Amino acid sequence: MKKILFLILITSMIIPSVYSQNNIGIFIGGGFSDIRIRTDTVKSVDKEINKEFFNYRMIYHAGFNFENVLIERLLYLQFGIHAKSSGYSAFNDSVGMFFHNIHIPLEIKYKYFFNKRGEGYLFASGGPYVSAAYRGIKYDQEMIDNFLEDTDGSFEMYNPRIKLGKSEEDEIEPIDYGINIGLGFGYSHLQIGYNFGLGLSNVFPAELDDGEKFLVRHGYHTLTVGFYFSNN
Repeated sequence: MKKILFLILITSMIIPSVYSQNNIGIFIGGGFSDIRIRTDTVKSVDKEINKEFFNYRMIYHAGFNFENVLIERLLYLQFGIHAKSSGYSAFNDSVGMFFHNIHIPLEIKYKYFFNKRGEGYLFASGGPYVSAAYRGIKYDQEMIDNFLEDTDGSFEMYNPRIKLGKSEEDEIEPIDYGINIGLGFGYSHLQIGYNFGLGLSNVFPAELDDGEKFLVRHGYHTLTVGFYFSNN
């Protein structure tokens, strides 16, 4: 219920800008996602853990962008309503998680046109985002093997669904926020873009048994191809 109310609130904030927008774009693409952990240990140890055990996972990224002109052919305010996945794999792909998200970025977008009347341009954008996971799936090869080998029913049934929520009984916090940065090239109605996102919230609600602080943050890289209905 809380997630539904959250999405209604975000949509109500965006709808006024949609009706007053100057340009609408639709895009599709994909890329890679991972997580970064941070513990009470020194940074060099955390860096080595992330490099050694956690791997990127392929994701999808698609949706709509709404450009509002601030300075014509120069500066824009851009809202987005995106469908984007996230996740990671670890320990030689024996463990992993995959999430489906509603992704809402709000960015300032700068365009550099090659000449005053030309249609080709470079662009850069940046700003905050908020993301809400509405479904999650986990994979644990060891638990699956134990379940399949169980003959007397003593092993608890393996459930691949991830518990989303804020309590310590939940596995992942569904609401994430962070910073998004985009770079790309446009010509006429087409845009090709690279997107980098870095989560700033801790999506791991539980505490470790020894009381150690444990921060988990999402990150992603995607390439997208989009079509915009006007070029200004």
